[in-house]
Amino acid sequence: MIYLFRIISDEDQEFIRDLVIDGSDTFLEFHHTLQENLGYDPSQLASFFITNEMWEKQQEITLIDMAADSGLETVTMEQASIQDHVSEVTRRMIYVFDFFSERTFFMELIEKSSQPTDRETPFVAHEKGEAPPQLVLDLLMDEQDAVMDDVDPEEEQETLRLEDLDPDMFDTGMPEDF
Repeated sequence: MIYLFRIISDEDQEFIRDLVIDGSDTFLEFHHTLQENLGYDPSQLASFFITNEMWEKQQEITLIDMAADSGLETVTMEQASIQDHVSEVTRRMIYVFDFFSERTFFMELIEKSSQPTDRETPFVAHEKGEAPPQLVLDLLMDEQDAVMDDVDPEEEQETLRLEDLDPDMFDTGMPEDF
């Protein structure tokens, strides 16, 4: 069975990916294909979560089993085939790609077909928009670069002068204000 997943981001309304995968493929293959398409580092922690229609997590499919007791059934991406965990159209998943900041993509199975594809699966069939940066650190660096780009080098920069410093800073003990 061939599956077509739609992938969207709540960070960028323009971002869409449609990924085609065979039911016998694993979530690890899904992960690697998506990471490659987005230009992400596939060694970063990530997890798929099978959800209900309200996007509430029901089962975790993780890159690395860290044996944390999250209260959810957990299997590794390498062990989990698509067909064993996703069956009906409109089945929803969350893909956590920035694990430490809980940044996610939302995925939905939009079509299934018994017709085989002539391409090797999995593959991205359609893409629109730029992928958000993989890690929050990347976002912070982008913001810092944008701020630095806004600084006019011709503009006079404030310089720190010795007389502007608090003289208590130079004492060996605590400042006298404390």
